[in-house]
Amino acid sequence: MVTPAPRLSPARVTLVGGLATVVGQLPVFLTGAMAVQITDDLLFGAAALGVAVAMFRVAGAVTSHYLGGLVDRVGAVASLRLAALVSLLASVGIAATATSWLALVAWLMFGATSNVLAQPAANRLLVRTIPPARQGMAFGVKQSAPPVASMLAGLSVPVIALTVGWRWAYLLGALLALLVIVGAGRRPPPPERVTGFRSVRPKLRDRGTVLLLAVALGLSTTASTPVAAFFVDASVRGGSSPELAGSLLGLASAAAVATRLVGGVVADRLRGGHLLLCAAMLMVGSTGLLLLASGVPAAMGFGVVVALMGTWGFNGVFVYSLMQAYPDAPGAATGATMPGGLIGGILGPVVFGVLAERVSYAAAWSYTFVAAIIAVGAFVVAAARLREQVLPGR
Repeated sequence: MVTPAPRLSPARVTLVGGLATVVGQLPVFLTGAMAVQITDDLLFGAAALGVAVAMFRVAGAVTSHYLGGLVDRVGAVASLRLAALVSLLASVGIAATATSWLALVAWLMFGATSNVLAQPAANRLLVRTIPPARQGMAFGVKQSAPPVASMLAGLSVPVIALTVGWRWAYLLGALLALLVIVGAGRRPPPPERVTGFRSVRPKLRDRGTVLLLAVALGLSTTASTPVAAFFVDASVRGGSSPELAGSLLGLASAAAVATRLVGGVVADRLRGGHLLLCAAMLMVGSTGLLLLASGVPAAMGFGVVVALMGTWGFNGVFVYSLMQAYPDAPGAATGATMPGGLIGGILGPVVFGVLAERVSYAAAWSYTFVAAIIAVGAFVVAAARLREQVLPGR
């Protein structure tokens, strides 16, 4: 049994945890949104941009196991404050010292540790504070962090990058990080008392289904990651202005946030079929990827909204369904599926960047469409397996 932390209301936990998750991912989304200005200034192309985004994911994958354990040792609130401090330093570092591609990548990799600290810390506080009947909505809010970060990054193009310069946009991340440090409170909660389950290592009932879910998550991440990282550059090359492209990315990200919130409400009310809902949302998102492949500015503007609503919108429902399917081993289930998302986050931008630079953006967007369609099939099969083997009778 876990003793709840005092002074941390559900609303405060959701706000601080969600904002910390935004702060942890904002540097990489700013890099994608301001790709036109950054690549022109630092003299590198689409393939190098893809590698830079991928190295953020690599750093997270390498450090996530250790830093997840660190959260357990120092506590959730202290971890959130540390995550915000790391992001603050990374944002200021990029703004002040990133004068080459290598320096940019180094700061992004350092900033990635903020993300892998904030995610488990926020989840830990949510589980401790939010009643089970409302956790679908809570995870929907928390999982809205990536599209919120992308929205802020997109809006920073016309508001900051094209007015006072791209470096100043990273100071927005530093300011938000400072808000997390203050909002998390000065004193951490007392040490948690955990009994009854730490002595026994939780086992997953159907590792085949979990592996399939990891594959589905990886493929969907392969499809979604390039949208935020490359849309602005692709749209500008297709004839749009940087101001319009950045604003459209912000609008699309806001639509993805709304989709995750609505998905969380729906998840709390569904008695089953959550993975089929994920598949349906991803299928809708895949049509947006086809519109992006057209290269027509008007179609791309509509396509980016549909693509992010679908390929990002399902994530909160996915996390909720995973927790519902494996309530006795939530950590093991999360740890088993996380590598899929990390690998997808690496392969997505790297392969996309190479295809965009050496073939065409149309070929690159088609690659994301194929990944999304295969992910839809994987979710459908996983839903059937889960219903038969893990959740009989549901």
